[in-house]
Amino acid sequence: MPDVLAAPVEPRILDELGPLELWTTTVTVARAATKAGRDRLGRLSGRFRAAERIRAHAGRLLDPAYLTFERQVGLDPTVPPTVLERDAREVVVTGQLMPSHPVADVRLAILAEVGVPLGALDAARTTGPWSLRTVVGGESYRGGGVVAANDLVVADAVGPVAPVVGDPPGDLAAGPRTRDVVLYAVRVPGIASWEVSEAVWRAATYLSAT
Repeated sequence: MPDVLAAPVEPRILDELGPLELWTTTVTVARAATKAGRDRLGRLSGRFRAAERIRAHAGRLLDPAYLTFERQVGLDPTVPPTVLERDAREVVVTGQLMPSHPVADVRLAILAEVGVPLGALDAARTTGPWSLRTVVGGESYRGGGVVAANDLVVADAVGPVAPVVGDPPGDLAAGPRTRDVVLYAVRVPGIASWEVSEAVWRAATYLSAT
């Protein structure tokens, strides 16, 4: 099992927003992850009462610390910033956390279990080391999409690969056919460091079927 590593965070971000951390690991998706992911979401649908949690937390499954952080960076916490969370609202209607493909399923499972939002990049399209930093003027996402100077981003050795909150753009995001996945999560003030690093580790064990 690959190690879960703490990536560098730009000092200016720490000064402005507090003790943020970026945790990453790279994992190969096992064939068994597809069935295991579907089974896991089926069990979680009843055990965690996701529909009730979504109703109680303004349509979100996140730990409240992440909602506070979204307000802090100027986002509306009542509007889910990822496709995964928007799709998860279907549980209110269906009563089930609906499976899609292994990477999406593991992200949804971790969100339901511990409230930590995971990002997932196609490891074939990004080159470590990764970091959490602000955008330099003139930079852009390799996968397409607008990025403004001073925006907070997850970056690799070449440039920005994802916003600090939201989905990676274009084909940088891991999808149904992705074999090697970079999993990452940002620890924000109000949630323990070990909870976030363990969430990344747990997702990696799920995907590798270990």
